[in-house]
Amino acid sequence: MAVRLNFEIRFRFRSGFHTTGDRVELWTDKAVALDWREGENPIIPATSIKGWLRENAERVLRSFGQKVCDGSQPATICGKCLVCELFGHPRKKSPIRFEDAILENSLSDARTNVSLSRYRKTAYEERLFTTEVAWANGFVFKGEGFFSTSQEAEKAATLLWLAARLGFAIGASRSRGLGWLEFEDFCAQCDGASIDVASLSKIASSWRGEEGA
Repeated sequence: MAVRLNFEIRFRFRSGFHTTGDRVELWTDKAVALDWREGENPIIPATSIKGWLRENAERVLRSFGQKVCDGSQPATICGKCLVCELFGHPRKKSPIRFEDAILENSLSDARTNVSLSRYRKTAYEERLFTTEVAWANGFVFKGEGFFSTSQEAEKAATLLWLAARLGFAIGASRSRGLGWLEFEDFCAQCDGASIDVASLSKIASSWRGEEGA
């Protein structure tokens, strides 16, 4: 019988946020993506959440000395490492399903930017553009997954917990100061039973190769 994992990850924003959608907005070159149901609230798409967490998971496991794949190079993906097991690979879907994060009670404005030359390190002429920026106190990532055993579910929760704590910015224009955030809380349940932080820390310690883990 499959074991169900549910999780919520809470963050607080430290800056404005932007993820480009397919919406057309007057006087705005890059409009934010909105909730497809109501079309009112900005969102962080589930695909962006998954990719962001995967990137963070790769970084934290490499710091532990674990051998993991590089998601930005599909040809090198092994399908066997901890990251592949949780986030999936071309031959197997991820056991985790992520939800869009909806930024409720948000405000928005437009930021004017200029395109920069990476070679000359100067601004291009006539390359002015506007980006819609959403402002909100914070947001919550939610998701669920199904695993063969409770041990596998707890390993998945541990990797999500580590990845969430490592990230410091999400979305587009991170290099321009958008999407900066602060980790607040992580809650996970395995078939309705809460997984405490001590259990997550113990599994993380075993990945670091610490004695007594």
